Amino acid sequence: MRDSSPADTRSHVRNEVAELLGIAAVEIDDDDDLLDHGLDSIRLMMLADRWRADGGPDAMALMADRRISAWADLLR
Repeated sequence: MRDSSPADTRSHVRNEVAELLGIAAVEIDDDDDLLDHGLDSIRLMMLADRWRADGGPDAMALMADRRISAWADLLR
C-alpha cells in the first residue's frame, strides 16, 4: 500500500474500517473521528495487527489520531 496514491490509500483504509464496523464506507468522511462511528480499542487493535504485518503503524499511532486521513498518511 505504500506505493498507492493518497486517494487510493484513503479509500482502502475507509473500506477496511467500514467493513470492520459493519457500516457503509460512504458513511465515513476522511476527517471523522472514528470513535463516533463505533470504533473501539479491540477493533483498532485488529486493524493495527493487520497493517503491522505489512509494515504499518502500531496501535498507539492509530489511537493518536483516529481519522481516515491520518491513518492513510501513516500507511503511505
